[in-house]
Amino acid sequence: MGGLGKTTLVKEVYQSQELSGLFEKRACITIMRPFVLEEVLESLFMQLDAESSNMKGSNDFGSGPRNVKEELGKLLERKRCLIVLDDLSSAAEWDTIIQSLPKMENASKIVITTREENIAKCCSPKQEDIYKLEVLENRDALDLFTRKVFKEAIDLNEHPALIEEARTILKKCSGLPLAIVTIGGFLAKQPKTLMEWRKLNEHISAELEMNPELGIIKTILMKSYDGLPYHLKSCFLYLSVFPEDYSITRRRLVHRWSAEGYSSEVRGKSTGEVADSYFMELIDRSMILPIKEPTGSRKGISSCKLHDLMREISISKAIEENLVFRMEEGCSINTQGTMRHLAISSNWEGDQSEFDSTVDLSRIRSLTVFGKWKPFYISDKMRLLRVLDLESTKGLVDPHAKSIGKLVHLKYLSLRRCQDIFHLPDSLGNLKQLQTLDITGTRIIKLPQAIIKLRKLQYIRTGGYYGIRVAESYNGFVEDLPKLMRNKLCVWTCAFVGLLFVKLQP
Repeated sequence: MGGLGKTTLVKEVYQSQELSGLFEKRACITIMRPFVLEEVLESLFMQLDAESSNMKGSNDFGSGPRNVKEELGKLLERKRCLIVLDDLSSAAEWDTIIQSLPKMENASKIVITTREENIAKCCSPKQEDIYKLEVLENRDALDLFTRKVFKEAIDLNEHPALIEEARTILKKCSGLPLAIVTIGGFLAKQPKTLMEWRKLNEHISAELEMNPELGIIKTILMKSYDGLPYHLKSCFLYLSVFPEDYSITRRRLVHRWSAEGYSSEVRGKSTGEVADSYFMELIDRSMILPIKEPTGSRKGISSCKLHDLMREISISKAIEENLVFRMEEGCSINTQGTMRHLAISSNWEGDQSEFDSTVDLSRIRSLTVFGKWKPFYISDKMRLLRVLDLESTKGLVDPHAKSIGKLVHLKYLSLRRCQDIFHLPDSLGNLKQLQTLDITGTRIIKLPQAIIKLRKLQYIRTGGYYGIRVAESYNGFVEDLPKLMRNKLCVWTCAFVGLLFVKLQP
C-alpha cells in the first residue's frame, strides 16, 4: 500500500556509493499521470545522456520522440545502465515502455516500484526478483516513532504517562512508516506531554484532514483510491460499513456485493465469481489487507481487514458521496438523509425517534447491525432494502424475525450466529428475490415449507448447534428438490456435522 516506503528504499539504493562502480549511467523517474510514453523516454534520455538533452528543445515535434527513442536505444546498447521506474500503475504502461527499449544484454538493470502485485509479476516472472514490503512490526514501529519524536531511541516504558498514548498512536498507524514518520515529526515540535499526545489521539481524523503537516499521509494514501477503476471504488467504500479492526470474511463480502448489484454476469461468469475477482483485485492493489488461513489450509485468503488509515479514507469518501452512514456513539444527525447503506454500531444507544429521523429509511439498500438488536431496526419504510446483515447480533428472537417477511426486495439475509433464533417464519416465502440465506450458528433445525417458493435462492448456509436434518425435519423439501433444480439449485448436506451448502452451479 502507499506509504510503506517503496520509493524511499529504492532511491536510497539508487543513490548509494556501492553502485557507483557497477553502472556507467543512471536514471530515476516517477511515472506521471496521465501516462505519456514520449515524456518517459525523453526524461530517461536526459538523465542518461545529459550532453544530448538539447534534443528536448527541438522544433520538429513530430521527429523529436522518434529521435529520442533511437538515440536512447543506441545509448542503452553500449552503456551499462541502471533505470528506476517509480510508481508504475498498470501492466500496459510497462509493456509500452519495455517495447520501446532494446534488449539490455550488457548487465543493465531496470527496477520498478508499484502498488500492485500483478504488475510486479508481469515485469518479472521470477518470484525471487520481487520484493514485497510489509508494515513494520510493533517493536520497529515504536523504535522509529521514538527516534522521530525525541531524535534518539529511548525506552518509552520509562515514561508511563506517554507509553499508552504512544501505543494508541501506533495502533492507528498500523506499522505504516509514512504515518509513523509524519506523526512523529509533528509531535517532535510539540511539548512532550500527555495532554498533547492525548489531544492528537482524540482528534486524529480531523488532524489528518485539516493539519497541513499531517495531510501528506492522506494525500499519499488517496493516490491508491484515485487510481481505482469505478467498480472497485464502490466496493472499497462499501467496506466502511464494518467497524475498526473488524475481520471481514471473503464469503460475506462477495455475496453482499453481488446482492447490491456491484457485479454482473460477464463472459459466462456468475455475479458471485465476478465479485470474488473484485475481492482479489483489491488485495492485489493493496487496498485491503489479506488474512490468510493457517499453514496447511486449502482456503487461502478467506478474510481481510482495512488498515486504520485506509479506513479513514473509506469513511470520509463514503460520507462525501452519501453512500454509508454509521450510527454510533457521538454521531451527528445527517440532515441530507440520503445514505444508501446504514450500519448500526455496537455502542449506539439511541431510541426509535432518533433512528427514524437520522436517515431517509425509504432510500436504504442495506442494513447491518453490530451488537444489540432493537425491534424498531426493521421499518415498514425500508421498501427497497436488498441486504439485511444481522450476523452476531445479540437479542434477536423469533418474534422479531417475523417482520423480515415484509422486505420483499431482500436478496441477502444473514442471521449468522444469532443464537436465540429457533425458527424461520413462514413469511420467508414472501422474499421472492432472495439469493443468499445464512443461518449458521443459530438454533434452527428445520427449514419452513415456504423455502420452496424462493426460486432465486442460490446459497443456503447452516450449521452450528444442531446442524440441520433436511430429510427428517421436512420431507417435502427433498420431494420438491426437482422443482428447485429448475433454478439450478444444488444441495450438499452432511447432517449433524453442521453444514448445509447450497450453491448455484455454472
